[in-house]
Amino acid sequence: MPYVNVKVVGKLSKEQKRKIASDISASLLKHAAKPKDHTYIVFDEVAGENWAKGDTLFG
Repeated sequence: MPYVNVKVVGKLSKEQKRKIASDISASLLKHAAKPKDHTYIVFDEVAGENWAKGDTLFG
C-alpha cells in the first residue's frame, strides 16, 4: 500500500489537491500496478515562515 506525502509551501485549493492526488494515483497504478483504492496521499501545507532554504525563509 503506497503512502505519498506531498509537502508544499503555502496553500493549495481543494481542486488542486484533487488533481494532484488523481495524477499520483494514476502514476502508481500505471508504473507500479498499485490500485488507486490502496494508495494514501497526505498533503502538508507549511507556512512559508516555517520553511527555509539555507538561511532564507520562504515567508
